[in-house]
Amino acid sequence: MGQAGQEYLAVYRRDYSELQGLQKAEQITYTLQRTDGALCFKAERRTSAQGASCSLRGLDEAFAARLLCYLYENAVAPEQVPDVLWDLCGGVV
Repeated sequence: MGQAGQEYLAVYRRDYSELQGLQKAEQITYTLQRTDGALCFKAERRTSAQGASCSLRGLDEAFAARLLCYLYENAVAPEQVPDVLWDLCGGVV
């Protein structure tokens, strides 16, 4: 998942169970890592090649880790991550 030499600052995984007629089993992984002077947020579905990422500069790592936890705890869909980070961080995104 990560590139060589890039350590994850935080990782969360949310599992969804199969509910017949309502939803398929799914897993979403939320990660935070430092890349090229920025903090990179990623959210990826296990069953899809599509994911979302957003890099932010000028954020404190502790605050960024809380943001990642927020994304996880509120089950933010990967495609919504950039918009949610924009709402929470404004012009830093």
